[in-house]
Amino acid sequence: MPPPRASGRSPLLLIFLTVFIDLLGFGIVIPLLPLYSRVYHASETELGLLFGCFSGMQFVFAPMWGRLSDRIGRKPVLVGGLLGTAASYVLFALAGSMPLLFVSRLCAGFFGANVSTAQAYIADVTTLENRAKGMGLIGAAFGLGFTLGPWIGGELAGISSRAPGFLAAGLSLAAALFGSWNLVEPPRERRSASRIFHLDQVRRAFADGRIGIILVLSFLFIFSFSAFESMFVLFGLERFPAVFDRDGTHDVLKAAPIVGRYMGLIGILSAIIQGGLIRRLVPRFGETTLAVVGPALLAISFLILGLAPNWSVVIVACVVMPLGFGLNNPALQSLVSRASPVDEQGAFLGLNQSMLSLARMTGPLAAGVLFTARGAQVPFLAGAGVLVGSALIAAAYRARYGATFPRHASVQPAEV
Repeated sequence: MPPPRASGRSPLLLIFLTVFIDLLGFGIVIPLLPLYSRVYHASETELGLLFGCFSGMQFVFAPMWGRLSDRIGRKPVLVGGLLGTAASYVLFALAGSMPLLFVSRLCAGFFGANVSTAQAYIADVTTLENRAKGMGLIGAAFGLGFTLGPWIGGELAGISSRAPGFLAAGLSLAAALFGSWNLVEPPRERRSASRIFHLDQVRRAFADGRIGIILVLSFLFIFSFSAFESMFVLFGLERFPAVFDRDGTHDVLKAAPIVGRYMGLIGILSAIIQGGLIRRLVPRFGETTLAVVGPALLAISFLILGLAPNWSVVIVACVVMPLGFGLNNPALQSLVSRASPVDEQGAFLGLNQSMLSLARMTGPLAAGVLFTARGAQVPFLAGAGVLVGSALIAAAYRARYGATFPRHASVQPAEV
């Protein structure tokens, strides 16, 4: 393959396009997992495990990919992860049973290094003042991926159950080719003694109050939000069957286009907030303020959703929800970056991604157990309670450190 061209285009635009193409494929697949699990007669707990196994692999391997990118470069790790992700989607398309679905999601989780590596890339090419804005582009890529992806996946699932997986594979391959050709390895500090292991990073992160508390806030937020991601479709099928089964045929896959359209609404609002509104809010209010407001708004949306008497109220919850997610997500990512030593951006952002993966691993499983044992509304009501706790912790954090703060002084690696 020819070497990357020198380009006058913004590196942020290039990394945004690379991640967006890949996350479009991610958005195609994720909303279909609850429907496919119903086709294979899986329980809500098994569905939680299906969501969780992907994130379990990311929890184990994201720090490794982050540290590897510190050693060999962001670009090769990013492109290699995209190629592996494409292969996992092919396996998803060919899966004809729950065990094969599990294998495909395990492989996707292992190769899913693209987000944490893209965050490290952004940290390399932005100033401290523009860090949250740059991280917001990743959020915008997520939002756009979940705007177009679920809609495309839902429509394709009505034609062929294999078509969404093959298209997702093609998009990840296209993202790999685009990134290989266009992305230029950013300048950054290197550590010749960097080790591809993360236990020392964990100890140091939680020894530092700023980084450790941010990691906890990230975990609590995504732990709660994963209840929506994994159980919303089953919640709708059980509580409002007239919306998802309008012709009365009880064909689960016919609900796919409907699911895609509602998920698309959330994606549009999330993209607007993270790609545009966050640029104005961070300079005015600071990251820690947004880290308080974000989980509070998401808690309100979960309460509305869990107590909704009709589908119109559910739509109101879906409008409020991306406000909370869009404010909180880039703010916390920026705070992690600010608190990290300059020469270990990939490692600590990878550790943050690992915490998010742990949340996505345990959150859907907890939501599935609650769904089965207590009812369809309970995962959302319990998630609201967790989010209230997160907002209170963030408020105490803001009281101690202020709305924002300068970069942490470089931390010397501990002897092990």
